[in-house]
Amino acid sequence: MLSKISMLGLDGSPVFFHRRGERLKVPRYQNTFRLEPFKAFHAAAVDKIIRDVMESKLSAITSYQPDQTSKLCLEIANDVLKAVGKRDYDRCKVVTQVYIIQRFEQSIHAAFQCFWDVERDNYSYHVFENNYIYAWCCVFGIYYD
Repeated sequence: MLSKISMLGLDGSPVFFHRRGERLKVPRYQNTFRLEPFKAFHAAAVDKIIRDVMESKLSAITSYQPDQTSKLCLEIANDVLKAVGKRDYDRCKVVTQVYIIQRFEQSIHAAFQCFWDVERDNYSYHVFENNYIYAWCCVFGIYYD
């Protein structure tokens, strides 16, 4: 027996049912779009990456050189991005910020403001200090659909 399609809706919206004999068969729908990443941003692993990169780049510095710090910030940011990129985090944009200032009774105040999804977005940071410099690196793992 061939099935017939009937259209019923309580609020006037069309809903399709297959009718076989006297029974109505309601179709079942499943969401085929995946919202969660297969491999989410893992802050503890990124902590180790940042710490290793900053220790290797900054441990030999014996004086603050303002003409070299911008280049050093870019090198640290690029090395961290490459290392985090090798982790293949799924559906994640990575933003890296690095600050290096002279340690001479100065301070720095930084603020970030953005829309944040507490379930999917995360961040990691590390602070490096010695007698000459204060360096801060922050990596944001932002969920990207």
